[in-house]
Parts: sequence; structure tokens; C-alpha cells
Amino acid sequence: MVSGKNLKKEGTKEESTEHEERSPVNGLSLLPAKVEWCVLGLCSILFFCVPLFYLSLPKCHNCGNEPNLYYTATINDQLKTKDLCENCAQIPIVKHNLSKDKWKRTATLPFELLARNVFSYPLRGVPDLISVRTVNAEYKLAVFLGLVSLLTGIVFCVLHLKKRLLCIPKRLLVFAGLFLGSVLLSSIFAHNFQRAWVSSLLWHFVPVLFAFALAHVHWTRKKIICCLGSLLIGGIASCLIAMDQHYKWNEWNWQGLVINPSVPASLIFNHNFAAEYHAPLLPIALGLIFYVRSIGFRIALGLVLAFIFLPVLSLSLARGAWVGLIGGCILPSVLLLGTWLVWRKKNPESSIQPKSFIPPGALLALGLALPLYIYTSNYWKKDAFSESTPSQTKTVSRETSELKSITEISNASGGTGRRLVLWEDALLACLSTDLLLGKGTDHYELHFHESAKLSDKTTGGTLVRFVHNDFIQTLYENGLIGLIGFLGIWGWTLWRGLISCLARAKEADIRGLGLRVGLISASLVFLGEAFFEFPTRSPCALMVGWTTFGILLGILLQEKTSSDEPFGNSIFQSGPGLNLALGAIGVLVIPYGCLLAKDLFWTNVYHVQGRVAEDYGEKDKSLSFHRKAISHAPWEHHSRKFECYYLLTHTKQIPQAIEAIEQTLEVHPGCLQAHQNKIAVYLNSGRVNEARKAHSDMKKVAPFHPFTENEGKRIPKQK
Repeated sequence: MVSGKNLKKEGTKEESTEHEERSPVNGLSLLPAKVEWCVLGLCSILFFCVPLFYLSLPKCHNCGNEPNLYYTATINDQLKTKDLCENCAQIPIVKHNLSKDKWKRTATLPFELLARNVFSYPLRGVPDLISVRTVNAEYKLAVFLGLVSLLTGIVFCVLHLKKRLLCIPKRLLVFAGLFLGSVLLSSIFAHNFQRAWVSSLLWHFVPVLFAFALAHVHWTRKKIICCLGSLLIGGIASCLIAMDQHYKWNEWNWQGLVINPSVPASLIFNHNFAAEYHAPLLPIALGLIFYVRSIGFRIALGLVLAFIFLPVLSLSLARGAWVGLIGGCILPSVLLLGTWLVWRKKNPESSIQPKSFIPPGALLALGLALPLYIYTSNYWKKDAFSESTPSQTKTVSRETSELKSITEISNASGGTGRRLVLWEDALLACLSTDLLLGKGTDHYELHFHESAKLSDKTTGGTLVRFVHNDFIQTLYENGLIGLIGFLGIWGWTLWRGLISCLARAKEADIRGLGLRVGLISASLVFLGEAFFEFPTRSPCALMVGWTTFGILLGILLQEKTSSDEPFGNSIFQSGPGLNLALGAIGVLVIPYGCLLAKDLFWTNVYHVQGRVAEDYGEKDKSLSFHRKAISHAPWEHHSRKFECYYLLTHTKQIPQAIEAIEQTLEVHPGCLQAHQNKIAVYLNSGRVNEARKAHSDMKKVAPFHPFTENEGKRIPKQK
């Protein structure tokens, strides 16, 4: 252990704080300056690419070659787009059709050009791909995994060469060990090891390592502003696209890329996913308003907060994100204000200056601002009223109705009631078996029907991948040990963050206090959303949550409290074993993470191509695409279901179809469609006993589902 020298206070408190921010930890530099700025550069690319990434593979509408002319037209009140090459645009019949339907040539938006020329570059030159524009979370997860693996590997390799790292407190190490150890063990004993391991890397291991790597950056003022500023820039771009979807400033069909065109979701497919990404950015922006020194930047951040972030979040209709923001802002504000009042009574001689109450007060105001925006949405929302509405004040907006419904429990088929049913079934399953280690990451979907006594009455044939509560899902998949570790990691860091806030308040350090309050609030928003949704498994929210955690942890580990003993501010000289582990992680995570990201990317490309080919009626091509998807990710079941379907209905290859069904059930025992197909094949071929055996297997994995009962009625009873 190398202890650092105490920093001397020189001049004013602000000068002392600035001197402390410029000073490396213990007089030593953990990472070279070039490496730190390389890390920040990769972070900027990550923050921009993940929320805005989508694939766009255009082809000429007439000949299928690469187009260079773009047209738009409004047909049946819907905006349509068409791509043509120059040669086809000059064909008389094409020119006539363009003129007849009033197609207008238009410029392509910058994001579309970026998607076509940069994001979709790997697709260029690949034969037989069908023209498609697509957005989904799996693409974004692949981008996240590739960039974060590169960033993490660089940091760990440098730490290996330096032979030192930050001294992580024992409690935090224990919680991290419990969490990652439980995740690893639950994956080893999971039914589908490959799926559990890949999901564990995506959702748990790589994010935790990413946060640990960020903590080792020496967070000076410039680096904090650079990192958080680039995070906000990506969020602003995403919000502007969402506002364009709502207000229709540009003539481009953004609505065609989202699941619900009536609710703005930017380029994140689903408005709930988008809101979970945008919500933590609000307290971060508020924290930077206090932290930056330039009045112009403060005004700009305030305008962005008031006229971009809050309106977009209000329009999202995402109640989980709303509750997360309100709770994440109010809770730390109340805790800090209450603690200061108690401390002031016990220590009347050393009172806190009134200006120290400004940051938590502003955070409290931010939490109350969202309901205000929602209740006043009728005054600024597009198309809020019809022409026949006599008075705006008499109309209740859709946003207001959604906010009021938070306290209402709906029926079990949707909304709050649906979540409660899922939670109850999942909790009962956790308490009955696999309590300590769980069933394996991403295995809730595989075993969902086994214990869905209440849920199966409302799901129909739909598989449920997420419990809509990340804490319960962690308990289900990674056990009680994993949940304790997860809560301990976040709880310890937030508790130490609040202690740091108290120390900054006593010193009247408004800038440092505002930054910490913003980061703590953003973390609580992320955790609040996790109680209703699954942000720890959604790429954009996942990125913001663990980035915030890493920066906050790094700031806390590199500062001193007001006590004589340093809270952090120390470097640990790594021994041979630990140093070898750091080097091994750094060397392996880059190629392994990037290759896995490549496989995840291509399996989704081919799966989407298979679905599109199916829509066009090209069954042979669709089967070929789905088999390519299986070759890249054999642990997944989505394309396997389509392979079984085509083997049964198109090629009529029954033996191969039965083999494909068995492989599907091997990777996903809860796939009801595969069980139904298996029973149908045996019944159609007169193999009744085998059909009974197949139905018995179905009853084991889905004893409560109506499909199981219906399949049993089709099988002749034994005499």
C-alpha cells in the first residue's frame, strides 16, 4: 500500500479544490494522460453510437442497385419513402408514377446518411441481402459490447503494466465478489450454459468491468465535463429525433422505425426504452449546471433541460421512468436536507451556509417539474385538441391520464396488474428452488411457464423474457447471493456519495456538491426504473447507469473526507497473482468481446433478413437466412423456430424437422411452439405413444398454460 501526502490548503477554498482536482492520486498517475483521453474518446463514440445506431440497407426500388436519389410522398396520410438510382429515375414509366403520386425528391437526413454509410458498412457487398431499415436492442447491445470491451481491455492492460490500481474498500470488493461469483456459478449450472454466459457478459460482467475501468481515470474538471458532456450530447440528439417524430419538423419517416408511431421514441424502437435512457440524463444535466464555470454553458444546459429533456420525457408515456425520475430526485434531496437539519441542531456552532442548500433544492424542484410539465402538456403538445374543443382547460391530456394511473392497479392482462402477477409468480418460484444461485442469467424466459400459475392465464402464447423488475429477475436468475451483491455494490457507493455530499456542504463547495448530487440522483433514477422495468438489460439505459456509477465511484475513491483518515486517495501495489489476473482480463476481453459482438450482430442481421424474406414470400431464402443466424448464435431459439416451421410446411422434411425441434427444445425447453409442433408431427404420423410422451414433457415445462390442456385433448386416450 502506498500512502499519499495530504494536500495543503492554499488561498481560497475554490483554489484548494481546483488544486486537488489537478493532483494525481497520491502523487502518482495510474493511467497515462494519452490513455485517459483515449478512453474518453471511446466513451464519446459509445455515447453517440449506442442510442443512435440503426441499420439502413437501401436499394433502388426499380432495379435493386445502390440508389443515390431519395423521394418522399404522403399517401393515405402516411409519409412514404422511395430510393432510386439515376438510370431508373429517367425511365418514362417511373417518371410518370413519381409525378402521378406526387413524389418529391428530398435530401437525406444526416442520421440516415450516417446509418447507410457508417453503421451499415459491414452489410455492403454481402450477397442476397434485402433492402431494410431496422432498429432493435440487440444491435445496440452488440455495439455496446464491442466498444466497452475495447475500452476495458486497454485500461486493464495499462494497469497490468503499471502494476498498481486504486485501493478498493473491502466491503465493496466483497459485494462485487458476491455478485460476479454468483453470476458465474449460476451460468455454470444453468440449463443453457452458452446463453447464460453470453447474457452474463452483456448485462453483468462487462458493465461492472467497464465501471471499474472508468473509476481509474483521474477525474479532473475537464475530463468530467468532457465525459458527461458527450453523454448529454448523445442524449440531446436522441431527444431531438424524438421531438421530430412528434412535431414532424422534417419530411422523413422516423415513425417507421419505432414500435408505436404515436409516441416519440427516437431511434430506440420502444418509448419505454427511450425514456429509461433519457430520464437519468436530467439530474446529470442539473449537476453540470452547478459544476461548469461558464455562464453561457449554464444557460445552455438550463435551456436544454427545460425545452428538450423534460418535454421529451413528458411525451414518452413511460410511467416507470417518470416514477424513477421523481423518486430519484426527491429521495436524495429529502435525505440531505433532513440530515443537515439534524446536524445543525447538534452542532449549532458550525452551521452550514445557506447556499449549500441550493443544489438539493434544485434537485427537488426538478423532481416536481416533471408532473408540472405533464399536467400542462395540453398547452404545448402537438395536436392536443381538436378544432371542436371549446376550451383547452377542459381537456385532460393523455400524459395526465397516464400519470394519474400510476396509483391505480389495472387488470392482470396489462399495466400494473400484469406486473404484479409476474412478480408474484417469479417470487414464488425463487423461494421454492434455486434460492441461493438462481437458474442462470437470461433463463427467466426458459423456465417462465414452469411456475406461471397466475401469469399463464393472461399471456396466451407469448413468452416473457423480463419480469419488469430487475431486482426480482436478478433474484430469479442469479439467486439471493447475486441480489445481495448487486444491491451492495450500488448501496455502498450511494451511501459514500451522500457522505461526500455532506462534506462538500460543510465546505460550501457548491460545484462539487452539485456534481455529486446529480450523479447520485441519476443512479437512483436508474435503480428506480429497475423496480418497474429492466434498464440493467436495456443497452442505452445500461450504458448511462454504469457510466454514472463508474464516474461517481472514481470521484469517491480519489477524494478525502473531512476526517483525518483518507477515505480513498490511495493506490494498491498489485501482487503477482492479481497483476496476472489484470493482464489476462485486459488481453482476453478485447478479442473475445469483439468476436462475440460480431456474432450477435450477424445473428440479428440474418434473423431480420429471414423475417423480411418471409414477408416477401421467399421461403427458401428465409430458411437460408435463419440457418445462418443459427450458425452465429446456436444458443438462441428464435431462428430455430422458423427453421422448424419451414422444414414442416415448405420442404416437408419430417425427420430433419423432428431433429430441429429437439434442438430447439434443448436450447429453450419452455418454447411452447416447439412442443406443439412435436406433438402435431407425431399425431400426423400415427405415433400416438410418442405424442403422449411429448405432451408429458410439455406438462413439465408448462403445467398451467391453456395450450398444454388443449394439446392433451387432441391426443387419443389410452383404452
